[in-house]
Amino acid sequence: MKNRIQSKSLTKFMTKSLTLTSVVIFSGTLSLFLFAQDKQETNTKPIPLEEEFKEEIKPILQDYCTRCHGRRKQESGVRVDQFDATLGDKQLFLLNHMQKQLIDGNMPPEDEEPLEVEDKAVLLNWVQSALFEGAKKIRPKNGLIRRLTVQQYRNTIRDLLGVKDDLAKALPADGISKEGFKNNKETLLLTPQMMETYFEIAEEALDLCIVDDTQQPEIQCFRVELGAGVNKNPTKDRVVLNGPRLFPQNQFKIYEVLPEKPFAFKPKKMQTKFRFIEGYIGNPTIRAWKDFNGLHHSVYASMIGKHTRGGMNYGRSFHMVEDGLLLRPRSPETENGNAPPRGPAPTFSMPLRELPREGMLQVTVIASRYEDGWQPHDLAIEAEGEMTFDVTGGKDAKLNIPKDGIYQLDVGVQGSLKDDVMIADIGDRTFSKRLKPPYHKTDDGEVIVPVLVARFKMGEYSLKVKNGDNKTLKSAYLTPVLAKSETEHKFLSFEKRVPHLSVHMGVRTDVGARLSKFATTEPVRSKIPERVSFRASLSSFASPDTEKENVNYLAGLSEIAVRSEPTDDRQIPRVLIKGVEIEGPYYESWPPRGHSNIFIPSKNKDSHPVYAHEIIDHFASQAFRRPLKEKECDALLKVWEESYEELQDFTESIKDVLLVVLTSPQFLFLIEESEGPQAEELTSFELATKLSYFLWNSTPDQKLLDLAYRGKLEESLKSEVSRLVSDNQFSQFTEEFVHQWLSLDKFDVVSIDRGRYPKLNKETRREVRREPIKFVEHLNRENLPLRNLVDSDFIVVNDVVAGYYGLGTQLETGYQFAPLLLRTKEEKETFGGVLTQAAILSGLSDGRESNPVKRGAWLADKIISEPPDPPPPDVPELPKETKAKSLRERLEQHRNQKGCMGCHEKIDPWGLPFEHYDAGGLWKKKKVEASSTLPDKTEISGIQDLKRYLANDRIDQVAFSYLKHLAVYATGRDLTFNELEYLRKEAPKALKEDGYRMKDCVLFIVKSPIFMEK
Repeated sequence: MKNRIQSKSLTKFMTKSLTLTSVVIFSGTLSLFLFAQDKQETNTKPIPLEEEFKEEIKPILQDYCTRCHGRRKQESGVRVDQFDATLGDKQLFLLNHMQKQLIDGNMPPEDEEPLEVEDKAVLLNWVQSALFEGAKKIRPKNGLIRRLTVQQYRNTIRDLLGVKDDLAKALPADGISKEGFKNNKETLLLTPQMMETYFEIAEEALDLCIVDDTQQPEIQCFRVELGAGVNKNPTKDRVVLNGPRLFPQNQFKIYEVLPEKPFAFKPKKMQTKFRFIEGYIGNPTIRAWKDFNGLHHSVYASMIGKHTRGGMNYGRSFHMVEDGLLLRPRSPETENGNAPPRGPAPTFSMPLRELPREGMLQVTVIASRYEDGWQPHDLAIEAEGEMTFDVTGGKDAKLNIPKDGIYQLDVGVQGSLKDDVMIADIGDRTFSKRLKPPYHKTDDGEVIVPVLVARFKMGEYSLKVKNGDNKTLKSAYLTPVLAKSETEHKFLSFEKRVPHLSVHMGVRTDVGARLSKFATTEPVRSKIPERVSFRASLSSFASPDTEKENVNYLAGLSEIAVRSEPTDDRQIPRVLIKGVEIEGPYYESWPPRGHSNIFIPSKNKDSHPVYAHEIIDHFASQAFRRPLKEKECDALLKVWEESYEELQDFTESIKDVLLVVLTSPQFLFLIEESEGPQAEELTSFELATKLSYFLWNSTPDQKLLDLAYRGKLEESLKSEVSRLVSDNQFSQFTEEFVHQWLSLDKFDVVSIDRGRYPKLNKETRREVRREPIKFVEHLNRENLPLRNLVDSDFIVVNDVVAGYYGLGTQLETGYQFAPLLLRTKEEKETFGGVLTQAAILSGLSDGRESNPVKRGAWLADKIISEPPDPPPPDVPELPKETKAKSLRERLEQHRNQKGCMGCHEKIDPWGLPFEHYDAGGLWKKKKVEASSTLPDKTEISGIQDLKRYLANDRIDQVAFSYLKHLAVYATGRDLTFNELEYLRKEAPKALKEDGYRMKDCVLFIVKSPIFMEK
């Protein structure tokens, strides 16, 4: 394809795309759009209020306002000297602001001449009348044209072509509107450089999607099986690979396997013969050619991490047993803020010499949840049936378990411990514990160590205890655990816990692995081996291609790694890895779904012109999200005819025409065609597209399109909104909308003081950031009342987030987010609603201390849509934290400076109640002064009062704010004054009685003229 495109220049393809398929429609729509915008700005039809404005209002403004809000001076960015009473949107917004300032008594300010009572009454009456007339004024619609955002484009390419490679990463980031959204038409620019990138992406996507379906695919698949003694015929070669700790050859076995597929394929044989000249024996450079033979020189099995450290630091980090590799949870991804040089430990690592270079890779881990033991801190409570065994010097003992149950093993040592790890092999199970003082000492000098609590069935077991050279070992004590004891409770909680696996991939280097994570983390629930599969595009990872011809034995190695993922710092059962199977390229079907979606079944396959017409009509209709117009179809067919005549290759000529489709405005833009400035109803296909890109951030699925074809979509809106919200793809909406609405990007960039907040490390931040998104997603899917947004009696968390909040023992969902009911008064005061979520609170800090100004401004803007004016230039920062002055004193010092008071009166009252929370987003342990007097003079004592106030007294304003942000995102544009007034007046009528339920809010926006009209 590359050579073909080089022979037909990019310019030629761009010209075809713009001239043949879209210029007529696109330019026509664009012309109407620009004409209407111009018309909107110049619509100066006189209104009845204009005479009154000229005679009475303008003189008042000149006398009292223009000195501070005129041509020379524009306080708070407000200018009234150009006001002309035409009641355009900008003027209506200004009038609304003016009315509020006059009613609140903020204007004129105290240091200026006050308004005469009569003048104020005249001005207020006129403003009220003007706002009333302005709200009735019909605004031109003119349809809408906006480019797909980068995320929408990424999702659309994936859904249309089945290509999961992240090709859209080549595009520049989208701009952000004043409301914080990336899908606003005003910020979605299209540059010539972007157009070239779109062509390159489309070309690469088609090359990945379209295959030669006359040939069987070639698939490489091999397995690494693990276990002590699993390889009965290990090689006698001495294998050396500096860096990771290689397993002995008898502990793993590598062999090729045939995956089960519903289609025929060719197995790709792996290379077994190699020849290198340097870098083998201990990794120094040698100068002698050496031949190598066998898969063990192509695939390696090794560990990253020290023998007894790493993991969660409470036992041997890994242990090879007959059934496989026992793996504890890894250590944190960061140490003192930096990534460990060789990655978190323990990590099972497989350096690889041979992997596919493109397509999907599937890594399947054959694993089970080990029947593990919980490690107690205290000795067993005396109980009837305690048994004592002689293990002097490490000798074996026999356990005779009298009945099924839970037992605790303690070990006695005479003298000092010989190692910081104690190992106990009981029957066919192995346990280990990392030992830490203080130890329990008896009167006769014996040190007794609590080792494990585990469940055993009745029967006889062998017991082998190990500690260093075993010379100080003396006795073992096995005690039945008392029913309903604290020990039983903790063990039963431990027994329910589920380990999780992650897969990583990268390139092996001399300084350690450079690994990136596959997208998912998967639970391992079964006690018998099960297949847990992970898939990712190979293009997402670094490739060792640059070392293809390198003659060093250590060069050109990829690396695949498997880790057990901790969800918090509680103990969790180990995972037993029996083997790892690697398959690539991975295909679910052949030909792949994307290819089959293009080359559809047809009885006309042998008639190229007819079949080309069918392909073009089918694909372009999907890409344009509506039926193809006759002129468009003719133009695309002409592209195909010219290409086929030149190339005499049907597939390549189809690629040429699809390249035109994927770079046309009809694909890259969301277009609402309009015949003029008057309001028009969306067509069924425009509605399907608008709905899908609102709630899925991607192209409409077949059901939406089918309803549009039958003209049944509008009458099915309620059921379709419910279906779209319930679907997994709804998360693509919440990921984008919640992140942008609540400004989670602030949390992404804030630099946390790791000394003060060590628990907010890399992996915790990753999960904490998801909390607001999953919370809003839950509220919508369950259609809960809006008050929960600011004051809920539950939170939506996973084990990581719950552990960060100190609620880890109350949840057991792993990485899955789930609602958690707040039980105590303290929990309800501390948590509940977005106002108390760590990602938001921490993002609205400086990383060291809380910041009430940032938090107050955020609440005013995002939660109640009463944003403060932007600060004037050169405003000094809030004074730094000192012991001499409290936060309130520093705020007072700051706000009393010139230019600060007016804004801070609208910000600080909202921000002070957040003083309960530190820069890590957690409740401060010390008592703080968080009382506040809100702008409407309501006095509150802290965050709980603030939440109640918003959920009750101001719920209409919270609902307005949410609906406003939702509507702006749904339409991809700013709202007009009339539309905001529509939300303010109509939403309470439709939604308030039932509590402004969240999914109902979505449906209200969808059914409103704001969304349904163009």
